[in-house]
Amino acid sequence: MQNFQLSLFCDFQLLIQTSNFYRKYYLLFKALDLPNMPDKNYGVGRTGYSRHAMLRAFIVKHLERIETIPGLIEFLDSHPTLIEMCGFNMHNLPDETQFYRFLRKTPNSILEHPYTQLNRGLVKEKVLSLDKFILDSKPVMAATRENNFKNPNRNTRNKRKKPKRNLSATLGYYSCQEIHGKKDNLVFFWGYRTHVIVSKEGISLVELTLPNNVPDAKVAKRLIRKLKRVFGFKKGSIFIADAAYDQRELYNFIVNELKCQAFIPINPRNQQEPKTFGSHGCPLCDAGLEMKSDGIWTEGPRTRIKFRCPIKTNPKVAKKYPKGCPISHSKFSQDKAYGCTKYLDLTDDARSQVPRDTKLFKDTYNLRTEVERYFARLGDREAEQTTHYKLRSVQNQMTIAHLSLSLVAYAAALLLKQPEKIRCYRTFANHSVLPRAA
Repeated sequence: MQNFQLSLFCDFQLLIQTSNFYRKYYLLFKALDLPNMPDKNYGVGRTGYSRHAMLRAFIVKHLERIETIPGLIEFLDSHPTLIEMCGFNMHNLPDETQFYRFLRKTPNSILEHPYTQLNRGLVKEKVLSLDKFILDSKPVMAATRENNFKNPNRNTRNKRKKPKRNLSATLGYYSCQEIHGKKDNLVFFWGYRTHVIVSKEGISLVELTLPNNVPDAKVAKRLIRKLKRVFGFKKGSIFIADAAYDQRELYNFIVNELKCQAFIPINPRNQQEPKTFGSHGCPLCDAGLEMKSDGIWTEGPRTRIKFRCPIKTNPKVAKKYPKGCPISHSKFSQDKAYGCTKYLDLTDDARSQVPRDTKLFKDTYNLRTEVERYFARLGDREAEQTTHYKLRSVQNQMTIAHLSLSLVAYAAALLLKQPEKIRCYRTFANHSVLPRAA
């Protein structure tokens, strides 16, 4: 338990009883347990500033929506009581380089430990359940002029031309409109994505921040393995995600390996084009001719029947069309002149067995909006912003952001015994009665 001894105020208990602001941070810092984080350097060299105090200051930065570290220092300087609550000496507040160094040098695993312990406590006390999980990711914009929409020379096409000070940032898009079936009005950005698995109560259980070019479905497998290792969910659990996660490998991993359920809608980009069949049960080509089967094509876990242009494969049909393809298809005469090909999927996999037309699927999939509300509480609705340049600094920034919201849930549910306020990151401590010391 954190003990507070303030030199400026004689009656700290009276202060936190009468101020919602200070009561909130008193409870949050009381819930924050940091046994695995060395507070200071007690070996060779300078002792330095308290790492625990640095972390508490970053929690304040996130919850107060302070964009920059200089802004955080200015905010703390105007709240001397909060300076000592964090653990700093009021007359010796670190300069901004020390805060940047903390994010750059601290291993991410050290910051993940209190985040994981808080979530374990919430699961143990049955505040969070482990039967339904929601997967999603949110863009994190890098600190570069390439993300300035007013910059007429910003690079939004050449993904190999990296921003000078953001070598880990990659190019992607976070917003687009679909017009006449095609993606249009794409908004590109350089940066990262923070990936999470959120419980149905709206609290993130595991998180991971990576460069923007790592596919969501690939990261999902890493997060699910981590979720299994940390929390050990049971068979039959449900994983909910949007169409960006519509990948066969992810379905097979969730259903076949974990024996769980995947509630993911179909991504139209992963669908085969509709086919019209001829009298022999083979699909018709674009010219309306019935194609000829050309064997079975196996690629990984996927099995398909291959069909090929009948003029190229059937001499009888070729005699009927001495001038070649009736519609002069480019594949008939250009390149290797192989002719058109089509495939029929024979794979009876987990993806094809999802009951997407049932009421159960629709009702369960509606829970996905919980992750959207979580991201809205996390920060800016469209994309997170970062003022840092190194990947580790960005990862630590986002881990502290997720840690802050788990702290709110822990303080509200377990310290104040008000589980209905686990998502009220601003007002959870308003007009509350502090728990008695044990």
